[in-house]
Amino acid sequence: MPLRGACRCKNLQLSWQTVDYSVVPRACQCAYCVAQGAAYVSKSGSAFSARIAHPTQYRVVTHGSGLAHFHECTHCSDLVFVSVDIDGDCYGAINSRCLVNPKGFADAVPFDFSGQSDEQKQQRWRQNWCSPVRITSV
Repeated sequence: MPLRGACRCKNLQLSWQTVDYSVVPRACQCAYCVAQGAAYVSKSGSAFSARIAHPTQYRVVTHGSGLAHFHECTHCSDLVFVSVDIDGDCYGAINSRCLVNPKGFADAVPFDFSGQSDEQKQQRWRQNWCSPVRITSV
C-alpha cells in the first residue's frame, strides 16, 4: 500500500509506491532546507507521483548548485519534495513531514552534502532517490 501525503492545504498531493516504511529521514544542513525544516525520505527502486491541484499556487525553486528543483506550495508555504532530471530520468525525495506513515518515521539524521561535487551529488541521487517521479496538474 502506498504512503500518501500532501502539503497542509492539500494543493500538492503525493503517493509513494513503497513497501519500506522504515526509511530514516535525512535532514540536509544547507540554509534553505534547515529554514524549511525539511527531512527527506526516498528509496531506490521506488516511485512517487505528485499531483498539483492549483498550479498558480505552486512553484519550483533552485538553491546551491542549481541542479535540484524544490517543489513548494505558495498557498501554505510547504516544501513538499525535491527532484532532479539526470539523463532524461526524474529522481526525487519527499519531505517526510508531508507524508502520513502509519508506523511513523524515526528522528531525522542530519547530513551535510556541501562538500560534494555536482557529479558526486548526481551519483548519490541516482543511487538513493526514488525514480521515476511523475508530476501532474489538474
